Amino acid sequence: MSYDILFNKALQLHEAGQFEEAEQIYRQILETAPEQPDVLNLLGLVAQAKGVQQEACDLFARAIKANPDNPAFYYNLAFSLRLDGKPHEALQYFSKVISLRPEMPEVYNETAQLRFRLGQVEAARQDWARALSLNPEFAEAAANLADSYSSENSPKAIAELENVVRKYPEGALGFYYLSRLYLAQHSYSQAWIAASRAKELAPASDEVRVILGQLSLVDGKTDNAKVYFEKALLLNSRNIAALSGAAALDAQTENFEAAEQKYKKIIDLDEHNFEAHNNYAEMLYRQGRTAEALEEYRQAVIANPKSAEVSNNLAAILKDIGDYEQAMGLLMNALALKPDLEEASVNMAETLVLYAAKNREEALKIAQNWRRLMPDNVFAVHTADAFEGENSEVNQIYAERLFDHFADHYELVVKTLGYAVPLAVGRIAGNDQVSVVDLGCGTGLAGKAVKGPGRYLVGVDVSQKMLDEAAKKDVYDKLVKEDALTFLQHNEAFGMVIAADVFGYVGDIRPIVRAAKDAILIFSIETTDKNDFEMAPNGRYRHHPDYIRRVLEEEGYRIEKQEALVLRSEGGQPVDGLIYRAEKSSL
Repeated sequence: MSYDILFNKALQLHEAGQFEEAEQIYRQILETAPEQPDVLNLLGLVAQAKGVQQEACDLFARAIKANPDNPAFYYNLAFSLRLDGKPHEALQYFSKVISLRPEMPEVYNETAQLRFRLGQVEAARQDWARALSLNPEFAEAAANLADSYSSENSPKAIAELENVVRKYPEGALGFYYLSRLYLAQHSYSQAWIAASRAKELAPASDEVRVILGQLSLVDGKTDNAKVYFEKALLLNSRNIAALSGAAALDAQTENFEAAEQKYKKIIDLDEHNFEAHNNYAEMLYRQGRTAEALEEYRQAVIANPKSAEVSNNLAAILKDIGDYEQAMGLLMNALALKPDLEEASVNMAETLVLYAAKNREEALKIAQNWRRLMPDNVFAVHTADAFEGENSEVNQIYAERLFDHFADHYELVVKTLGYAVPLAVGRIAGNDQVSVVDLGCGTGLAGKAVKGPGRYLVGVDVSQKMLDEAAKKDVYDKLVKEDALTFLQHNEAFGMVIAADVFGYVGDIRPIVRAAKDAILIFSIETTDKNDFEMAPNGRYRHHPDYIRRVLEEEGYRIEKQEALVLRSEGGQPVDGLIYRAEKSSL
């Protein structure tokens, strides 16, 4: 078969997207004409389309060597260098194209994008302006120029892009950029309109599908989002944003194997991708694959050492495996980067309590230093006070912030700790047909245990997030955000007052007992055999049973029932306590 026939057949296959078949014929031609520049160039384009950029670059370089005056060869080489993440080399070869053919607006659009990514913003804008001067109808260059203002002045970028889409209503890129900006500004309806128009104009755009997927997530339509991300990946299997979105949805539905494949692919494409390492680590930790999660978190820290959240997450794992010193170092780093990251404060307090069992003196020094460095941090103040055995002035604020933090996963945590108080409260409360106030009601565990016919039930808590969770149980007739003592002092008497696990955050219980106004009292305590009451290193109060009996008697109560029970486990050890039912003495 003659050269021309082979070449034309290969071209037909290439244009039809049958790259493998075209490549075989191109290589067959090269066996007899090894340096034929057009064939080398076409083979380079096949390699470029397959994503094998180094091979593509080698082939384009050979084509240039055989024919150094063809600008198309330089353009293709520059394009592959750009795809291969080599912007400086790409600029060099695009500049060669300009020297051979200075009137190509497409080349200026390419050089502008490269310069912009290299931080050469004004030079990039000059190149886009040059492209538009050569072709005033070049919608892509106009959209790129308008979008170049998005990071420094998003209102200006939006205004410029609105002008672009009016001038070039058939240009998809302007609508895509608008949808991205509107999404970032939470202008979701406008983002939908722009993204939908972009999809009409560019039905094969994977990037537009990603925006539509992200907007579907905002609307809570996860099934739609999954379809958009999967369609984007069919169009471009290397789209990192689509892989990330699809992986997150797989992990959310516990399709961990599929999610893992996607996270690994992202990391193969971009080994320093912070989001992929971080999200993959979180998923691994959820699966109990602690060692692998640790490694991924470490990679995330390398990718972004300024992320307070990752330092906190890595520290949480180290805390769980007993590496307290390294955990505390990471947590202090997280708080230095982001002082208002409350989860890091909670983890720091918990880690110090665990470390104190190993080295109390050193833990005290660290707690005091934390309080000195961050005197406005209630967790730092409360923890240091607890270690010193002092009553803390920030008790109420501490409790509110702590339970706001734990509200979303409180019941999972207490289940893990074997929390026994709610069932004991339900048992000891009996069936009295009285109005009941559940102080420190939390998510409603005790309320659920005591709710019954004829009982009007009010829940009181300092944490609004806890109250929101309690409302979902639909057992309370009323929920109130207020401190326990304040509520009792400013409301009519109830028939029964429940304080399940409340006195762990109260030293002197007398004011609450007095404010109960003759109600039946149901409450639990963590016990001590030393002082009347004392703050333990974990920041909770312990009470002496003799002190409880004395206060109740002095306030006119008699103990009807007193039961010993294990309140919960802490650090793998049982926490002993008592639960009481006390009623006003008839004498």
